[in-house]
Amino acid sequence: MENTIFRYLLAIRIWLVTVLAVLILLSSCAPSGTAIKVEPAISQVRINDTVKVLIKVENIVNLIGVEIHLSFDTTVLEVTELNGGGFINADFVVQNAFDNASGTIDYAVAQINSVPANGSGTLLEIIFRAKASGDSPIRFLGTQAAPAGALFSDSNGMAIQASLIDGKVNVR
Repeated sequence: MENTIFRYLLAIRIWLVTVLAVLILLSSCAPSGTAIKVEPAISQVRINDTVKVLIKVENIVNLIGVEIHLSFDTTVLEVTELNGGGFINADFVVQNAFDNASGTIDYAVAQINSVPANGSGTLLEIIFRAKASGDSPIRFLGTQAAPAGALFSDSNGMAIQASLIDGKVNVR
């Protein structure tokens, strides 16, 4: 009888260790952290058509300020519109500009009297017109103020770390 109880307790311990190991493994493989990405990752468009490219945030907490700098190939694309995505209230617009000669987009806004944004959503909407056949990467462009190409701030004025994921537009 004592031997049966010992085996039973051993089986329970092995089962618990296995369940804990699986939970730890799943939590380490689950996507985590904040990501800012160009969506769709790859867009297809024909010459003279327009395409909407979104800059989206995933899994952010306590966001009140955004600064984004992007580049694109001016021989393939031109920006026709640049609009806030609505994820944060743009109470204070610092930059909302594009330059089709240099292939750059600069966007910086902050919330002043709003509750910080949390979760996932669209930060910026860009409408491109396809000018010629080719591929145009849509990349985060490092600047002196934002060496990685983007800055995100929380309500304490602290930087929020985020992975930046580029995209591409294919024109055929």
